[in-house]
Parts: sequence; structure tokens; C-alpha cells
Amino acid sequence: MEYRILPHGGEKISVIGMGVSAIGARPESEIIATVRSAIARGANFFDLAGGHAAIFPAYGKALQGLREKVYLQVHFGADYTSGEYGWTTELKKIQAAVKWQLDNLQTDYIDFGFIHCLDEDKDLDAYQKNGVLDYLLEQKKAGVVRHIGFSSH
Repeated sequence: MEYRILPHGGEKISVIGMGVSAIGARPESEIIATVRSAIARGANFFDLAGGHAAIFPAYGKALQGLREKVYLQVHFGADYTSGEYGWTTELKKIQAAVKWQLDNLQTDYIDFGFIHCLDEDKDLDAYQKNGVLDYLLEQKKAGVVRHIGFSSH
């Protein structure tokens, strides 16, 4: 596997990572086997912004004893309370979602978190006004989130 060093954090990231949308509807045993196979082949970056809530507990099981070898990316604002990917900008829901993701992933930190759907200036303004940006910066300071980024369509 080829790796690249990220310039602002020094993480050694595999050039081939794994997203979860295609496997999110698969049985848990298949998700676990797929994740472990990817890690065994050198993949160490997993983008968890997927369509199904079931990926999180499956990844938590798959990463037992391997968490320090991988980097996980999530979307801040993703809301899986329906079982499927939803979206919110409400602070309390985002706080609950972060806790839910950490609990289900069986970890106490997130490597990369993206505030998604920032397509216009007003979108960032909403995150600032409702306290989400401050909350995420507090989580970063506490070490719960290692890196915060922004993404859009």
C-alpha cells in the first residue's frame, strides 16, 4: 500500500481508503469482514458518511484492537436517528449524534470531522449562530475531534 503524509497533522494515510455507502446495507458480519480485510491489505482511512446507521456498531466491532491503526472520518450534522442518513444543524442533535457515533464506534475520538453542506455563506453563519462551530472547536480542544474540515456540494 502506498501512503501519503498529511501536511498539517503528520498522519500517514493510505492512498486507498474505504467509504461505507456501498456496504451499509450489508449484513453486519460482512461489514466486519470487509473492514478487517481492508485493514489487512493496508487501508487505514475510512469515511463513515454513509446512508445507514448500522455501519457504526459494525465498525465498532470490526475495529476492536485495531482502532489505533486507522483514521475515521465522519460528517458533523449527520443524523441517523431514523436509521438512515439525515441532516441537522441543531446543536443538541449534533451533540447527541457525536456521542452516538463515538459510543457505537467504541472509541473516544474522531480523527476527521467534516461540517458538510456548506454551500453558501449563510450555511456557515447558521453553524456559528446556533453554537455548533463553538461546540466542535471545544471538542477539538478536548481531543475528542482531531481535525475539523468543511465540505460542500
